[in-house]
Amino acid sequence: MTKIELLSFINKYSLGGNVESVAWELKNDTIATNFVSSDKTLKGTVTMNNAKINSSEQEIGIYTTSQLVRMLSILDNDVNVTVSDTSMQVNDKYTDFSFVLADLDVIPKSPKLKMTPTFTSTIKITEDFINKFVKSYGALPENDFFTIECDAISKQLTFGYSNTNSNRISFNIDIDIEDVEPIHFSSGLMREILVANKGTHGTLEISPVGLGRVKFNTAATTAEYYLVSKQID
Repeated sequence: MTKIELLSFINKYSLGGNVESVAWELKNDTIATNFVSSDKTLKGTVTMNNAKINSSEQEIGIYTTSQLVRMLSILDNDVNVTVSDTSMQVNDKYTDFSFVLADLDVIPKSPKLKMTPTFTSTIKITEDFINKFVKSYGALPENDFFTIECDAISKQLTFGYSNTNSNRISFNIDIDIEDVEPIHFSSGLMREILVANKGTHGTLEISPVGLGRVKFNTAATTAEYYLVSKQID
């Protein structure tokens, strides 16, 4: 396994520090995690394929992901990972470390959806979409939500949506529906999702019940995120 591959998996669930404590499921050369953000507005699943880990356990607790990332930073790219019931041992050719595992009882449980809603519209996430979103967020970082607006005239994603005069950035989106009531999601969380999955095409699906689902799928990893819509004044 390489450190870059492992960090890519971690970045896809930690989302810039929004998720710290998770359980890793280890089986059949895969690592999978189901997670929830601290404010409960996002849940998701990330799976890494071809993960060569020597483990006596099928599920382990990672309480402080940021600490694991700092410890991984000292190693070269080619690493070996061995897991026991109490710790994770990671080494390269010259250096090794031991990371203490957490009791699974202290790891937040990601809530299960009672039922998967119908998603009536899909936005294509391309490299151009990611670049425009990240740059727009950087230009208006004080806006903590973005808005999807679609009607017969235009289909846009907007930062700074308001019924009053305000700083605003909008760009056109590729969406397969003509009419959607304005719906709002966390711009900070969406930015972290896009940055963590940069270089990959994906989709943002929207349900009328106020739920967004973001999906990315490659040979190396699959990632799925559910975002709860935000109510604004």
